[in-house]
Amino acid sequence: MNFRGDTRGIGVIQLFLSMVSSVGLGLALGSAFLIVRGPFLGGPALDPFPMMGALAAFIVGIVVTSWGTTRMFGIGSMA
Repeated sequence: MNFRGDTRGIGVIQLFLSMVSSVGLGLALGSAFLIVRGPFLGGPALDPFPMMGALAAFIVGIVVTSWGTTRMFGIGSMA
């Protein structure tokens, strides 16, 4: 069986990678909201340690989104 040439619809791997990308995007957007809500949206700013946690979650979200989308579209693969 040739799993790379699946043309009958979305494959299991593409479904998994799209879910990974969606989770990463949600994590990045949620943490970005926590970072900017204080200075730009009139809410209270976070304390320094939760702000660093939100920043770390934002970076992890961007990395997970990037990994999922590059794997889903096959960028950098040797196939």
